[in-house]
Amino acid sequence: MADIGYLDAWAMWLSRDPALRDAHLIGLSMEWWGRLGKIGAFLGGMTVVLDILGPERIREYGGRIRRLPRSPAKGVLAAAATAGVALLTSLVGMAADIATGPFGGRVALVGLVLLVILAVVWIALAAARAKLFESALNGIAWILEHPRSLEWWRGLSLLLLIAGFHFDLLAS
Repeated sequence: MADIGYLDAWAMWLSRDPALRDAHLIGLSMEWWGRLGKIGAFLGGMTVVLDILGPERIREYGGRIRRLPRSPAKGVLAAAATAGVALLTSLVGMAADIATGPFGGRVALVGLVLLVILAVVWIALAAARAKLFESALNGIAWILEHPRSLEWWRGLSLLLLIAGFHFDLLAS
């Protein structure tokens, strides 16, 4: 279906036109507008939870994470085990493709290469996860401690919550 306008979308929604599900608004399908709306509403609502927790508790949690005994080997080992199980599971599925189809060998090889790349990325992310998580907690606590940035964050969160709910409702 061709792109429809914003007011046309609301008119279709109000008249319960089933064609709205297949419509596109500004190049995106209504299904994607609904998904983006859900994400926006979640992020906007998350601010309320973070505001209730407050910067002291968030910093305290970040401090507890810093005090944990650092054992990157355990995290990397767990990620490697997870990646290994995923690789073995997919190899079983690829073996069936190789046995049944003329192009199965190529498909299986491409799939295996992609899975090895995914496994390497997964292990690298496991190694970096703790440091990134600690930095994110400290950043959120910093925003909550500074009144000016907190006002901006609350305003942006309110807009995200309203717009997210709005587009989720429109896509329903």
